[in-house]
Amino acid sequence: MTSQHWLDDLSHRLDAWLDTWLANHPGQGALLEEEERNAAQSTGTDHWIRLRQEARQLRNLLLQQGEAIQLWRQRQEEALRGHNSTLAHQCADHEHRCRLEGQVMWERLEMIGSLPPEAWCTTAARGGWQVTEVPAFLQQAWSNFVVEQQLQELRRHAGKG
Repeated sequence: MTSQHWLDDLSHRLDAWLDTWLANHPGQGALLEEEERNAAQSTGTDHWIRLRQEARQLRNLLLQQGEAIQLWRQRQEEALRGHNSTLAHQCADHEHRCRLEGQVMWERLEMIGSLPPEAWCTTAARGGWQVTEVPAFLQQAWSNFVVEQQLQELRRHAGKG
């Protein structure tokens, strides 16, 4: 007897036993169905709680992402005023990356918000969301730019005094 045949045979025997038992205990069938419904509802509720937590996290991150976008747009403008087109381009690239990642977060948030209750139990919550990380080279380039701008300002004031 192959293992698959044995497994199929066991499955059929268990189904037949359950059918016989339910026929002899008519009230148990309704209880079993109710228990299955409750388990499905509980699973759906658990999924919904996790999805709601994800939505809250996404909302908070989107607010932070928006602040990051504004910050890097301002930095791009400052770099242009400081005649550093390379840094301005890097700031614009990072702002664009922030926008793209924010768009992904926004689309996920919209999807969660539009889920009908029957889809809650089949939709897995995601984790790992975070504000777009600033590359170390860009953070260093910005710091160098700020120091350079401060030095130029000090030189201007020293030349006037």
